[in-house]
Amino acid sequence: MILLDASARVEYTSPNGVSALHRIGVHANSEGMRLGDLGLDDSMVQTAFSVGVPVTEELEGNADVSVLIRCIPLIDHGAVSGAVVLTRDVSDLRRRDRLLLSKDATIREIHHRVKNNLQTISSLLRLQGRRFTSPEAKVAIEESVRRIRAIALVHETLSREAGDDVLFVEIVRPLARMVEESMSSEDRPVSFKVDGDAGFLPAAIATPLSVVLNELLQNAIDHAYPADIDLQASAGTVVVHLRNDGERLQATVTDDGVGIPEGFRLEEATGLGLSIVRTLVTSELMGTISLDRGTGAAPRPGTVVSIDVPVTLPE
Repeated sequence: MILLDASARVEYTSPNGVSALHRIGVHANSEGMRLGDLGLDDSMVQTAFSVGVPVTEELEGNADVSVLIRCIPLIDHGAVSGAVVLTRDVSDLRRRDRLLLSKDATIREIHHRVKNNLQTISSLLRLQGRRFTSPEAKVAIEESVRRIRAIALVHETLSREAGDDVLFVEIVRPLARMVEESMSSEDRPVSFKVDGDAGFLPAAIATPLSVVLNELLQNAIDHAYPADIDLQASAGTVVVHLRNDGERLQATVTDDGVGIPEGFRLEEATGLGLSIVRTLVTSELMGTISLDRGTGAAPRPGTVVSIDVPVTLPE
């Protein structure tokens, strides 16, 4: 504490106040002096005296020293008769703030580089795929590229955001657009819509969940709309709905395709895509998944895939 008189001169300085002044490079005897005479910026004192309201500023000394100073005017019969100046050494707080900013910038740079590396791998796989003559090999390469790009979307978002959480809908929308652009065509027109909001999710959940949705969107185009279905008169539509109640995330992928075959059981599916989905949801995300026939009219009743996962994983 530093007590100022009506002329803004120092009347008393507490031992901790003296220590704070020493921290910002003031070693002279302050009694009877104005803060400006001591080499400090006393504009906050002048403002407090002129308008009669408390003013707070942060002063920096040498060697990363920061002292927070609050000047509280003392009012006597409507006039300022002096002031109490409270000082607080916040050097450690500011040092930690700088470390956190540096750490955050480093982490974002790492995510940026991981995203770039994943895109490089994706490009190399596409180049490799052009050399294949087998249609099955080309399809496998294309599916791998989309899986890698789904993970890269998470790292791209993390590279722009502070912290380890991402706004998941900002990943789902470009993910749906990516699958639509790469798999839909004029002959097989299928559009994707995203509604609802999943809120912010930790990267540990967002990454596998992105892969899951990527597989489900691919499956929708691959299996919901076979070649014998006329999509020219009525194009296909796949809707992704997201809901987060703060404890669990529900995601549904609904198409208006031919629906799942009679007697189909998800746990018995042997396809790679559904195997990846089942494993990620139940084992890594500790959630549940169901796949049901839709309620639309024949011959396109549709399929509904429902996913329910916790928004925080156990330690």
